[in-house]
Amino acid sequence: KIRAKVDGSLVIIKAKRETEAAEFLAKLFRENRDFKPLCLIPEKNRVLDNALIQEGLPSLGIQSASLARPVLQILKLVPTFLWRPIDPFKIMEFVSLAVKPIRDDLANLIATEMAQTPGLRSDRWEMMIRTYFDDLEKRAATDKNIKVKEVKKQYDFWFRRQRYDISLVVPKDEVLEIFDYVCTWALKEFEHLGSKQPSLLVLSEQAKRICELLNAFPETETHLSHLQLERIVKTIYEPSPVTFKEREVHHLPLVHHSSSVIQKVDDLVWWNFSQNEVEHFFSRWYKKEQFFLAEKNVTLPTPKEENQMLLWQRPRAILHCQNRLFLIVSKMVEGKESQPHPLHSDLEATFENLEELIFDSASLSSVNILDDFNINNKVSIQTKNLGQPRLYLDVTNGKNIAVSESETFTSLESLFYYPYQWVFKYKLGLRKTSILSVVKEPTLMGNLAHRLFEIMFNQSDVLTWDKVKVQSWVGQNVKKLLEREGAVLLMYGREPEKTAFVNTLQYSAWSLINMIRNNNWQVEATEKSIEGDFNGKRIKAKADLVLKNEKGQFTILDLKWRGAARRQRMIKSKEDLQLVMYAMLLTTDESVAQTAFYIIQDAKMIARNNLAFKEAIAVLPDVDYFETNSLIWRRMVETYRWRLSQLEEGKIEVRTEFTYPDLEEPGESTTYDDFDNFLEMKNDNAPFDDYKTLINLIE
Repeated sequence: KIRAKVDGSLVIIKAKRETEAAEFLAKLFRENRDFKPLCLIPEKNRVLDNALIQEGLPSLGIQSASLARPVLQILKLVPTFLWRPIDPFKIMEFVSLAVKPIRDDLANLIATEMAQTPGLRSDRWEMMIRTYFDDLEKRAATDKNIKVKEVKKQYDFWFRRQRYDISLVVPKDEVLEIFDYVCTWALKEFEHLGSKQPSLLVLSEQAKRICELLNAFPETETHLSHLQLERIVKTIYEPSPVTFKEREVHHLPLVHHSSSVIQKVDDLVWWNFSQNEVEHFFSRWYKKEQFFLAEKNVTLPTPKEENQMLLWQRPRAILHCQNRLFLIVSKMVEGKESQPHPLHSDLEATFENLEELIFDSASLSSVNILDDFNINNKVSIQTKNLGQPRLYLDVTNGKNIAVSESETFTSLESLFYYPYQWVFKYKLGLRKTSILSVVKEPTLMGNLAHRLFEIMFNQSDVLTWDKVKVQSWVGQNVKKLLEREGAVLLMYGREPEKTAFVNTLQYSAWSLINMIRNNNWQVEATEKSIEGDFNGKRIKAKADLVLKNEKGQFTILDLKWRGAARRQRMIKSKEDLQLVMYAMLLTTDESVAQTAFYIIQDAKMIARNNLAFKEAIAVLPDVDYFETNSLIWRRMVETYRWRLSQLEEGKIEVRTEFTYPDLEEPGESTTYDDFDNFLEMKNDNAPFDDYKTLINLIE
């Protein structure tokens, strides 16, 4: 080993990420305008070019070649529409693309619906589509640019086409039709946009090549399997090189390959000095192919020769560098950990003091090796904390805020416990943007189970079914339901989860029918609309399942997928407000309806007592039911009046884990003086709160 001179002739600049390295390098070029090295950028990566542009320096005009180009994604996504069951994730990706062969507002509606019910052609879906086209026709009457027939044709082509079982085959003509459509659409869109989207032209050409390849198949091959189609698309699918910004005057000289440097250069900056070469261990040619080409006098390089060529090419740029060499090394490149370049090992083997040549761009260590350059110093930015949440938000005209024509239980619950949420959401209309991603599995299963039970209990003779009939009906109808609203469970590899889900539904449905039948109840209604008066306000609600017996008594069931322990705690602490409200609004005081939670996953009935269901888990069997309901109702009314009085005074309470101790102080909260007349307030932050930033709850 030899000792290197620490004179700035060799500098290794290290950074955590390539974006940090690019930012430092761009500022170095800006502060040292006379420093114009040759830049060696092995891959087509625009990180450095973007940093130069942000610093006001001339663009290098680097092309960006990426398989992740949004427009090109269409090529991989369109085969999804040929198969059954559908892949909701790919359809979500298709309708969420920036440029796609379907109208944007329609695609957004479909994406929103797919996020909640990942399937096709559900009842909600059909209602949404019908409403959309009715509205579109009205708009088309005043806007000649809207072509309703064309939009309908697009929708029908993608979403009303025949689909084939993914385990079988699809006619080749169907595949040709769909890729020919993409080819024609992409070319039209490219011409319409005036060459602003060169990726569209690439997409059109690649779709055309797929069609040509399919047409070249033997006439006997009239059908394609899923695997064959995937292979064809992957064969044609190529990145689209796009120049986002043209090369500008006085830009830094640039090469992409080390062997491109064929003459002496003063200064060289090797960007992303990391392992990005393809090593040749095996021949890409079969022996039969090699013999055939040899007969045609075509000589192919062997893997050994290719590796020898690579070893010769690697150091070309460094050997031609005469003055200063900068090697840029980033730990993370494009979000992945990078490996050092093979020449880095040669440097370690050559120099015993290599660490003295390393400049850390984050800490600005070893700055002495860059004495000849002007380097920006780092400045610490003072952070300002938002502070703790206030007890109240004050408004000048609280009476206008307190006014509302009607309420739902959800809005009332927000007002009871977290008034600031009620004001932000229901008065100011501040709602978060929906995230277009498929709903989480527990929520999806709950939605599917709820929907299946609703359909089942709408059957007039459901209470006469035996166990075999129930299991048969659930098995038949759950498949249709999954195709329309839960296709995630029909995807490859999800068979165990689907089977377990169906078994749970069959057992739970039979258990619930038995409970209803054994306790002499009849199904009165599903999803029953309930309206009534609550302290002068009109309340609108829907009860999952309403039962009635021969005596004219009612029971309201709230169907839940899971959460048995939580429902028991709610009843025990007298927080089952929703069921109490439904019971008081549905019936008179003399014959108030019984209420219960039915947990579908566990097939358990949870109630305050056993008066309605002898099989139920009774949480408070010895407590008078009517008295308890009346107490909860009275507390709800008094809490509502108290909250309205606060709002009329212009005080919007902000209840969090930080503010509740002060809110419970004498004089701050009415509940402190007469606790029994009000609902018990919460002592923690609101769950799933969308307004944490607005109340300074997030630092």
